[in-house]
Amino acid sequence: MLEGLQIVLKNMAAYIQKEFPKTLKFWRLQSPRHFHGGDWNQNGSCLFDKPLEDSELDLWFDPSYNGVNKEARVINELIIKALQGTDIEPLDLTHLSEFRADAHPAIWLGKKDAVAIWGQDCMHWCLPGVPDTWVDILWQRVHYRLGQPVPENTYVV
Repeated sequence: MLEGLQIVLKNMAAYIQKEFPKTLKFWRLQSPRHFHGGDWNQNGSCLFDKPLEDSELDLWFDPSYNGVNKEARVINELIIKALQGTDIEPLDLTHLSEFRADAHPAIWLGKKDAVAIWGQDCMHWCLPGVPDTWVDILWQRVHYRLGQPVPENTYVV
């Protein structure tokens, strides 16, 4: 199955390259999920109130540990291979986002039984920081690719 996905990704990259030759092109890699104890449809939850430690990441995400969201790293590798030889820049925001298991809306909904009422949401991001950092990185990459200096008085991660 991964071979088929690799063919699709290579064809997508070739199409984008051909149809948009003079355009800045970025491909954002996978956003991690942080379900614990099962996936979204298997009673998994993401009731974390602090970021993951560096030592916890591979247990969660490394394919050799068969962890939750292991597919993200496998698919990211396929995407990076498919983009080789193109001017499409991969934006690898996965690793920095893997730490932020606390940044999903599940426990921050503000009501006592919010998870019981609305269910888990371990895929979307709500806390300031993660999406803001993604925007800062993209902004900096655009400036770099256009050969423009980033203004000195601007905070960019």
